[in-house]
Amino acid sequence: MNVLWVSLVKFPPLCEYLGEKSPAHCGWLYSSAEALIREVKDIKLGVVICSDGNAFEEYEINGITYYLIPSPDLSRTSKRQIEECKDVICRFSPDLIHIHGTEYALAAAICMADAGRHKIVVNIQGLAGPYTRYADGGLSFKEKLFNISLLDFYRGTFILNAKRSFKRRAKCENYVLRHVTDVIGRTQWDHDHVVTINPNVRYHLMNETLRDSFYQGRRWSLQECKRFTIFVSNSSAPLKGAHQVLKALPIILRYFPDTIVNFCGSSVMNNDFKSRLHFQGYHLYLRRLVKRLGVQGHVRFLGTLDELQMKQAFLDANVYVMPSAIENSPNSLCEAQILGVPIVASYCGGAPSLMTDQESGYFYRYEEYEMLAHLIIRLFSESDFTVLSKQEQAVALVRHDRCANATILATIYQSIINNSDAE
Repeated sequence: MNVLWVSLVKFPPLCEYLGEKSPAHCGWLYSSAEALIREVKDIKLGVVICSDGNAFEEYEINGITYYLIPSPDLSRTSKRQIEECKDVICRFSPDLIHIHGTEYALAAAICMADAGRHKIVVNIQGLAGPYTRYADGGLSFKEKLFNISLLDFYRGTFILNAKRSFKRRAKCENYVLRHVTDVIGRTQWDHDHVVTINPNVRYHLMNETLRDSFYQGRRWSLQECKRFTIFVSNSSAPLKGAHQVLKALPIILRYFPDTIVNFCGSSVMNNDFKSRLHFQGYHLYLRRLVKRLGVQGHVRFLGTLDELQMKQAFLDANVYVMPSAIENSPNSLCEAQILGVPIVASYCGGAPSLMTDQESGYFYRYEEYEMLAHLIIRLFSESDFTVLSKQEQAVALVRHDRCANATILATIYQSIINNSDAE
């Protein structure tokens, strides 16, 4: 069985071969590919990847054939992209094409290039269309207008344009979803939105495989964590909700004055000129909010973390917070679960399909930062997380079983190729 994947990011072995740094995100995708090759002996895997280079490139590394297609603009499909996708399809001769992510130009280009000749399945990650409603994270017009950085002027990344950017990506997404017959998803939320766009699509439920290191080594414990430390794994954009955690922090400090919040993402509080040149408007807003709330001594922006650093940040935390305005199936929440870290998460999107309130974590409404604060206070007051941590891990270990997920994926592939129902 020849399966051609379409991916936005390069896999670590390819990055190593090219002398490039591996991306900090989407590590789970390579873990899934490894598990698939290991568990399914008769599969041949090719991967089409967006490239910032100028020339088409082909490499074979560790049994995977990589095709790098120049993609200077991720939001617009070009004639060159379509022609090079046609060439890849001809070279690889797939039995099935599997697109990971819906809203980028390369996904549309592969659909146009194939023109219905092969079976195509799309793996839902997020959905740009529904995300549009939440893109500004609830920031006011004034907050969006008065937080514009130099980088925003250069790249056009104004918070004011956040919804417009998602709308542009949604057009590509809708094209892709309407031109495929099969979709792989993992939450009730993505199912309901996908079948609304394309009522005739066949939906296959399959869970995700996480990054390798989260299956290995020690689990979280109260004794080994840093007490009264909160970890937030993404502070890159308004819809990720880092500002809601900052608003909750003064309330938490009344009860636990030693509280520290560690944010993964841009080094927002750095004062050197080079760092500030890389600020987007949202980073500027967070910086100003920290100062306005007077919590400078209680927040740390850690910059971009690699896989092992991210795992350590989870293990160090007393509580992990996922404060997003919208998510489908956030891998950060799943990684916290498999480690057994106590979780407080906003009740949004697909999160209820992943976590049961007061059993494997705690939910609050995104807007209610007061509720967020008091849930954290409650968890800081706890001295025994044995039951909660074990329940989290039990759920996550079943959901993210690498061997089981690879086998299910192969079954879905065969079902699509045979055009039979996998249910």
